[in-house]
This record gives sequence, C-alpha cells and structure tokens, in this order.
Amino acid sequence: MARKRPELDSGVFWKRIISRTLEEGVPEKWQESVFEGRSPVAATFLERLPDGSRVLDFGSGIGRNALALARLGHSVTVCDVAEAGVRFSLDRAREEGLAVKTAACDGWMIELPNASVDGILAWSCLDHVTLEWATELALELSRVARPGALLLVSFDEDRSDDPESECEILEDRTHHYTSGRRTGMLFRPYTNEEIKGLFAEAWELLEFEGVDMSVPRRGLFRRV
Repeated sequence: MARKRPELDSGVFWKRIISRTLEEGVPEKWQESVFEGRSPVAATFLERLPDGSRVLDFGSGIGRNALALARLGHSVTVCDVAEAGVRFSLDRAREEGLAVKTAACDGWMIELPNASVDGILAWSCLDHVTLEWATELALELSRVARPGALLLVSFDEDRSDDPESECEILEDRTHHYTSGRRTGMLFRPYTNEEIKGLFAEAWELLEFEGVDMSVPRRGLFRRV
C-alpha cells in the first residue's frame, strides 16, 4: 500500500525548477555529463560497473546522467518527482535509440522488484528530504539493489546562509525554505559520518570524497 507523502515535501519546488529549466533551455554546464572526468568517484563508478548493467537513476532530473549511462550501453531506469524531467529524458532517449525507461515512486516505494538493479545513482537528492525520509529511501534503494550492486551518492554543500532565501530549521536540522528563491525547498546538511551511516547496514563503503558540508560530497558503495 502506498504511503502518504509527508506534508513537508519539496516536490513542488523541484517540479517548478525542472519545468523552468526546460522552458529556458538546458544550461551549458549541464550539457556535459558528470561522468566525463570531472569526478574521480564517478569515474570509478563507471570503471566498476559491468557492461550492459541495469542502473537506477534516482532523482534523475532532466536525465543528463541517465542519458550518459545509456550511451555507454547500460539499461537505465529514471525516477523523479518532476514529470517534465522524466518526459524529457524519455523523449531524448527515444530520439537516440537508447535503453531508458521510467519507474514510479510514491515517495517511499520504488516500482522495481527486489534485487533488480546492478547500479544506483542518487545524485543530490537524499539531502532534499527530511532525515527520516532519507533513511527510509536508503532502505528502499537497498531493497532494489542486487548483492554486489554499486551505489553512487552525492550530497550538496551547505548553502543555508543564502541571503536571498529564508528558512526554518526543523528538529532534525532539515532546512525548510519559507521565502525567497528557494521557497518550498528542503535541504538537510549532512556530516560525512551521517552520510556513511545512512548506508552502513547494507552497503560496503568503497570510496568517499569531499569535506564536511563545504563542498559536494560523493560516496561509492557496494551492496553486501
């Protein structure tokens, strides 16, 4: 049975951002994938991923990473709250003849079978929900990953001092933006140990890069 999405949900914010991005044109900085040498951890993810892997891009946005993976011969499933981004991904994949499909998520459960994917990408998304929600999603990602599957996660830098937005800080330290350009967005700043702790039960840490909350952090894990 589907669970009700929490009252504090930044999905509306991301739908607005993705729709505006597509209306204005894909930014030049997004034209190239993160998998083109800019991140050593991302490069290691690709090096370890077997040919023709089944990959879940969770929080896929407009699909720039999913499309890059599909061009390398992987079968990719995109999953995102922003329908406009998912449609864009699927349309581009269709034009190029790439193996990209979509899976729904009610906020908690991903419509994929147990142990069905070889790799998961969760790029800058788990830090945009509350801690309780992120913990549940981490368990769900573990469910759909087969033993030995790879997980690449990215967490954004802490920008809570943004002078153009105001936020309230919830009990779990999640920032809920109430005014300014980030109205409706959730962001929780994580320490490195908290990030690792989200996946400690079911995943083996392979690599980690980044400094606590000052720059984007990236972690590479293997499903045990």
